[in-house]
Parts: sequence; C-alpha cells; structure tokens
Amino acid sequence: MSKRFIITIITILTIMISAGIVIMLAKGYTFSPKEMKVVGTGIMTISSEPDAASVFLDGHLTTATNATVSSLAPKSYSVKVVKEGFIPWEKLVEVKEGLVTDLKVTLFPAIPTIYPLTFNGIVNPLLSQDGSKLAFIVPKGKKAGVWVWTQTRNQPIAFARTAEPHQIANSTVADFSSANLRWSPDSKQVLATVDQNNYLLNADSLNTNPRDITPILAATLNEWEEDIKQTQQSRILTIGDAKFRKIASDSALLRWAPDETKFMASDQNTKMKIYDLEERKEYSLPEAKAYLWLPDSRHVILVEEGDIALVDFDGTNKAIIYAGKFEDSFVFPWPDSSRLAIISSFPTPTASEPNLYGINLR
Repeated sequence: MSKRFIITIITILTIMISAGIVIMLAKGYTFSPKEMKVVGTGIMTISSEPDAASVFLDGHLTTATNATVSSLAPKSYSVKVVKEGFIPWEKLVEVKEGLVTDLKVTLFPAIPTIYPLTFNGIVNPLLSQDGSKLAFIVPKGKKAGVWVWTQTRNQPIAFARTAEPHQIANSTVADFSSANLRWSPDSKQVLATVDQNNYLLNADSLNTNPRDITPILAATLNEWEEDIKQTQQSRILTIGDAKFRKIASDSALLRWAPDETKFMASDQNTKMKIYDLEERKEYSLPEAKAYLWLPDSRHVILVEEGDIALVDFDGTNKAIIYAGKFEDSFVFPWPDSSRLAIISSFPTPTASEPNLYGINLR
C-alpha cells in the first residue's frame, strides 16, 4: 500500500469525522467533561418585535433578542423577555434534545398611544366578512349617512390615502341615523335597513339612487346565508385531523385564524379553545365577553368588561392593552396588527360624541 494512498485515506477519514462533529454540534450535541461523553442538547432561537430585548432563562440574563442560545440541556425553561416601555413576556418553554425551539415574541407597549380617527360621531360600526372594510353611520350633520373605511394590509388606514373613509349613502336617500347594517358575504355590498325599507348599497362608491330590495329581502338573505355556510363547510373539509374536523363541524361558534392554520371554537362547556392544525394541539383561552383574532394569527383579542387584552394563541401572556370606557364592546384590528380601534367618547363639550379611536400596539 503506497504512502500517498494512506495519506488520502487519512484525509478522507479526517474530513468525514470533522463533518460528523460539525453536524452533531449543529444539532445541539456537545461533549460533557463531567460525564466524559457526548450528550444531547437543544437550541433555542429567540426573536422579538421590537428587537434588542433582554432574555432571561430560569431567572438568569442570558442574551438579547434576536439571538440563538445553544447547548441547552433538554428540559423546560422559564423564558422571560423584557424591554423598557413594554409589557414583559414570559412562558415555560420545553427544549428537546437535538431540536431547535423557535420563539417569536411580540412585546406590546406598557402605555399605548390612543388618538382619534373620526371627528363627526359614529354609530353602528360593522366589520366586513373578510375584515378589510368597516361600515358605520354618521348620524347627523353635513356628513350624515352610511360610510365605509377600506383597510389595506400593508398600510395603516390612518396614513393610506386610498384607505380614507368614503360615503356610500347620504341623508337625501333616507334617514340612516338608526339604520341596521349588514355586510354581504363577499364584502362588496352593505344592506342598510331603515324602518321597513332595505337598501342594498355598493360598498365602493356613493349610491345616489340605491335599490330597495324589500320584496326580495328573504331570498337575498337566504342566498347570503347559504354562501357563508358553503364557505365554512369547504374550510372544514380541508382539516386533515378527524377529531378537529368534527369539533369544527359541531361548534356553534367557529372563527378561523387569518392564515387558516388554527381555528377558535367553543367546547361543550362553552369554554373557548384554540385548535392548532399544524401541531395538532388544543389550548384553552381565558374567560372573556368576546374573542377576535389579531391578523398575525398568533394572538387573540379578549374583550372584557371595561378592558381589552391580548393573549398568545395558547392562552398565555395575557396583556391588558386598554382599560376604560368603550362603546358596545366594539373592537377591531388593523390588517397589519399594528393597532386596534374602539368607539369611545369623553365627558367634554367637544368630545362627547362617540368616535373611533386608535390604540397603538407598536
């Protein structure tokens, strides 16, 4: 056997051993001098919005987001993420041998900014089926009538010119001050009921001569209900897990996460739960009067008596965002999850009318 051949074999073996060591280190394995052997560890990656937050593992300041923590012994860790001016985030996180645990943390302001969005007074707000449009009524004044605010996912509605509210029906048609509104399933039309009249309004433009569909109202509503039912059934049929599919089918209250990887439903005890279709896990939510998805699909809005809170979809990290007066338990989120909006008023001569107010989440 030649010397060159032996050197080649040794070189190949060295490369293979080195590659194996690199792969094992990447998977979280390390050599323990105490045990004198290679032991399995785990890795935790932690990112946050906003970033540069302090990360504590089991009470010890370990790193700052965004970062990777390697060589963690497999077990459950108390993880706390803290940043000045924001509500702390804390959770018990399990690290498994040879796996990467990925944490994406959203920190919410400890003192959110609240500011007016409308100034003419509004009543009867209603969010469209797809969450992209808000219909509401200005009850009096020169701008009295039905209005629609179209939201865009990439731009907050407060700053997007194309998303400014526009009037779709005015007081020359009817007195809409106490009208009941209803969105069509495709979010393209608004049904405004005034006394015995039912006006079908195009949601994208001013309706100078709207159609009164009272003679065909029942048929129209039945068609809408059937469209909603078929859409819901189609979604349910996409659920691969038979148990979760039955839960979704049997639930009287079913709300899908915007990315459709989870759904919210009430169980037999009317307890609200989240069902994660990817992880095949279920989580209980804290008690609340109403529940809404934040558009990021990772948080749930809890509407309670006198306050509004956000929780992670697994029911942990409840953060009270607003405590105070707001009308009719009404809350709706921006498509980019940057803000919430409520209806409120203030006991002053110039701010006593209910108006939309924004609450910053970033």
